[in-house]
Amino acid sequence: MLKFVPMEQAPTPVQHAEDEISLIDIWSKLSDWWTYAWARKGWIIFWSLLVGIANIGLVYTTLPTYTATLTFALEEGESGGGSLSGLASQFGYNIGGSGGGVFAGDNLLELMKSRRLIQDVLLSPGTSGESYINHYVRTSHDLLDEWDSEGLYPFPLLVSTRSQDSAIGEVVLSIQENSLSVAKQDKDLSFVTMSYTGHDEDFVKGFTEALVELTTSYYVRTKTAKSQENINKLQRRTDSVTTELEIAMLTFAQASERDSYTSQLAAKVPTIQAQMKVTMLTTFYGELVKNLELSKTLAAREEPLIQIIDRPHYPLLVRESKAKAGVLGAILGGFLYLLFMGGREFIRDLSQQASQLK
Repeated sequence: MLKFVPMEQAPTPVQHAEDEISLIDIWSKLSDWWTYAWARKGWIIFWSLLVGIANIGLVYTTLPTYTATLTFALEEGESGGGSLSGLASQFGYNIGGSGGGVFAGDNLLELMKSRRLIQDVLLSPGTSGESYINHYVRTSHDLLDEWDSEGLYPFPLLVSTRSQDSAIGEVVLSIQENSLSVAKQDKDLSFVTMSYTGHDEDFVKGFTEALVELTTSYYVRTKTAKSQENINKLQRRTDSVTTELEIAMLTFAQASERDSYTSQLAAKVPTIQAQMKVTMLTTFYGELVKNLELSKTLAAREEPLIQIIDRPHYPLLVRESKAKAGVLGAILGGFLYLLFMGGREFIRDLSQQASQLK
């Protein structure tokens, strides 16, 4: 009786033989490549050393690249006013809530990279008294020659012409795309890291700190704009009531002095009216002062806090490393030599096979 074996259980000796032959071929090819590379180890070492030394020389001849990193934490103020804002609403003022909601969350990161803030920093004087834009141009030789020939250097602190606006716009764009980086360390944390990369150590450090300082000032001022406006209104109203109260007190004192020379009750009516006005203004003044102090307290609670965690220090981190450049250059040189020789041998084998087929 014949017994049929399923196809999936049937032995496939030919397939195993082919697998075994392919593995042997692979191992043979690897051995041939190793023998080929070992026979030319002298040339490999030569090209590795040559490219490595050339890479180290390139690091020496090019300007060093400095990186300044500043980390800060953003803590939003407490919102809402409850009964505090209710007291101020009795006088027609709203001290609850802060302005600048457009800068909430990750929008602060884009704010730091905006042209407005970067340009304001560039047009501001540094610690040496020289503006950052002139420092930037002075340390960039190609840009210095170009701006000097066009009459743009030294650059004024106020942009007044089309050419000046265009020139500083190009600098801002270059900083945004090539030098400045702002990112959160983690989505769940409020730590923000700002890094700036450039070729002048003093400019890199000064610009980084100035940009964070300006951003902090602008951000806090915008977030507390509504509260500060209400405080100013309450302050003006309090000053006005103070002036009226002083006049009313003077009027009451003068009327009281006149009453000492008469015994008629009708003549004392102006004195009573002045006393009532003093009492009313005194009460009104007390409520205004109380709400003014409460509004200042609430504004202080709502003010966001930007705390510097880590700031750049001299000497700044230099991106180029001579040892690292030499090692990478040596690896690259050896790899390129092997790639070139291997490609040449591959093309030679293809040519021999083609000639045999003919």
